[in-house]
Amino acid sequence: MRRSPPPKSPSRAWIWLLSGAAIWAVLLGVGVLLVPGWARSWAHGRLVDGLSRRLEQPVAIDAVELGLDHIVVTGVSVGSGEQPLVRLEVVRVRLDPSAWWEGQVRVIGLVIDGGRVDGTRTDLAELAALGGGTRRPAADDHGATGDPQTGRVRLALEQVIARDVWLAVRDDADGPNAGPVRHLELRATAAIDPERWSGDVELADVRIQPRGAPLVTARRLLAHIDTERTAEGLRPTFPVRVQLTGVGAPVTPQIAVSGVDGWVELSDTALTEIAVDLAGGFSDRAEQDGDVRLWSLAGRVRRDLSAGSLRLDMAEFELGRVPEVLGGLPLVDSERATVGGQLAVVFGGGIARVEGEVSLVGINVDHPMLARDPVRDIGFELGFSAEIDPAAHRLDIDRAVFERRGITLELEAALLHPPERRHRRYRTHARIPRVPCQDVLDAIPAGFIPSLQGFVLDGEFDLDVRFEADFADLDRLVLDGAVGIGNCKATAVPTHASTERLRSGFTHRVTMRDGRQRSVQLFPYSGSFTALQQISPYMVQAVLTTEDGGFWRHRGFLPSQFRTAMQRNLAAGKVRLGASTITMQMVKNVLLSHERTLSRKFQELFLTWWVETALGKDRIMEVYLNVIEFGPGVYGVTRAASHYFGKTPDALTPPEAAYLALMLPSPVRRHVHYCRGAPSASMKVKLARILSIMHERKRLSDDDYALWRDVELVFDGSDRDSEGACLGEIDALLAAQGGQRALSGLLGDGSSPAREEAPEDLPTALPEREDGAAEPVKRPRMQWAPSDADPADADAPGRPAMDGELPPDGETW
Repeated sequence: MRRSPPPKSPSRAWIWLLSGAAIWAVLLGVGVLLVPGWARSWAHGRLVDGLSRRLEQPVAIDAVELGLDHIVVTGVSVGSGEQPLVRLEVVRVRLDPSAWWEGQVRVIGLVIDGGRVDGTRTDLAELAALGGGTRRPAADDHGATGDPQTGRVRLALEQVIARDVWLAVRDDADGPNAGPVRHLELRATAAIDPERWSGDVELADVRIQPRGAPLVTARRLLAHIDTERTAEGLRPTFPVRVQLTGVGAPVTPQIAVSGVDGWVELSDTALTEIAVDLAGGFSDRAEQDGDVRLWSLAGRVRRDLSAGSLRLDMAEFELGRVPEVLGGLPLVDSERATVGGQLAVVFGGGIARVEGEVSLVGINVDHPMLARDPVRDIGFELGFSAEIDPAAHRLDIDRAVFERRGITLELEAALLHPPERRHRRYRTHARIPRVPCQDVLDAIPAGFIPSLQGFVLDGEFDLDVRFEADFADLDRLVLDGAVGIGNCKATAVPTHASTERLRSGFTHRVTMRDGRQRSVQLFPYSGSFTALQQISPYMVQAVLTTEDGGFWRHRGFLPSQFRTAMQRNLAAGKVRLGASTITMQMVKNVLLSHERTLSRKFQELFLTWWVETALGKDRIMEVYLNVIEFGPGVYGVTRAASHYFGKTPDALTPPEAAYLALMLPSPVRRHVHYCRGAPSASMKVKLARILSIMHERKRLSDDDYALWRDVELVFDGSDRDSEGACLGEIDALLAAQGGQRALSGLLGDGSSPAREEAPEDLPTALPEREDGAAEPVKRPRMQWAPSDADPADADAPGRPAMDGELPPDGETW
């Protein structure tokens, strides 16, 4: 009988399968019984060891809890030191229990509750690269930390949640490698669908410190992000809309937008196009919440400005509604002031077309560049349209119309301002249509022109001024037009500027920079006044040469001098040359002050017109020479001639007159020559140059020039103490913080009487001849052209101040 063959041995696969099932069954049974014991310790060690090798950083874990369907890890720290790079409070891993029968640990969920990621940009980037799988696993990783879809651990995530995880990143790079953000801090919460790699992300308590810019904050940013798989990996799908709540960002160093709500939509990672719909308020800092909606911004624009439009609307509101902003501005008592307006921008071809209207009413400005005291009731209506080309550094203002109390100022401009100065070009045109002169004066805030209060004007004013400058050829600079102040006539004048006061004797009082006061009595025989006919004609010719060559011809202003000064200042890139005529200097010293404010300059221009209208040229020159400062506390030519040379003004020689004229640009600093007993070498060069120019311009005869050009200047030292004391006075005055001003002028302290009384036994005016002209007490040795002569026959063309034509001082002490 035939026997049956023996049974075949089972295959190796089945053996391994059955063996594995048996082993997992045993492990499962033992695990269920012993999890509270050895398993947690084993898991703790495996996690610490695996993560440390993978992240190449010390890893610490406070505790591990194991279950059939979960793992809970508490207190995960990555990094050493008091502040680890990563600290996660609780990590909950949800497991699929059925995978145990397949010999796998299948992770189907991950929740992170609380934690902080804190480090430099470089450290965190390296850590992310290691943790993200860009490093090939080591051979002894045993598959536990390798490909998440192979080995004993398999990721089949259905949901990933992170709650309240703080992220703080500091940029540690310098130079070209530095990023745009210096510091970033935020609290993140996210719910992610790993199958689609999409989810909702919320960033709260955001603080971004851009490099070289003020802080940007946000209470909350919320976005839903979808992704798509590309050859480079996962990438977000666009557009992405970000909901904003409580955003704050700086506008200027003093003002920020705050409490901004709305949304921003991004077209792609390069931000090729951005759409916005935002509304917010104002504050003094970005992190300040704003609960008042004062403005809105809506529209869409491409980053290259090739297309798009934006509209900004700002409802008219009182500044008192934003006290934080109000407190940071140079304003006083402006809670009831209002501001509002709208702005529309259309983009195309890289150019922005802007149109808008702004209304500002009732602000009170307190700023040292504007005026010494607060200027109240500033307000205007502004309508404008302009075109901006950022790539070309070009701004074209087609129309800008300022309106205030019926006065309209129209402005057009074309400004090309590239980084290279030689390529810059400016063109402006300003005009005020014909309007009553008094209306113009009334439209200017009283605090801006305090010295002009009391003037009443008749006639009509207009303005039409053009300015053009091409830095490639500044010799062709254009500054011309017409300022119609000459059509105005003063029918009433404040007392201190009255013709009667300025023509007759008065006491000029001044406070110096250190608070000391000096006075000059402009009365005949007072001892501090010298009539023009008694002043050396060399002195007059010297100041004409250094200060104002066109004095006898102009009406207070010398447009050519303004043009030359502007041309030289633009070429130098700073204010190097002034354009003040002798009349303007007389007005500044007698009626105003030396403060450097727009208010003082504007009043100086107006009062220069008035003085030229009210006084003759002889009287203007006479007052000027008797009040101008020639040294520390040395006011007027009478005191100067005595102080420096022990003489009366009529005896001044050409070198002495030239020296006094050279003191005028800097009378305190240049007093150093007197302190040292003789002019320095550089001052001697200037003196020689002045005498030469006086001779060239026919202000010094051939004989006088030949006689005096080589004569050494000798000081009279009767007034000089020790050299150290003399230099110490200069240092003290230069260090003083006060400003020099005329106490008896229109911007004085208010204590001056309406009418100056002459000292006892002194006449109040010069004796008069039969023809009504002032009778000189003593005839001068040389006459210059009288006021009724043709000035063109007596004077060379006007020239700017001499500082630009002479070597620099070069003295220090």
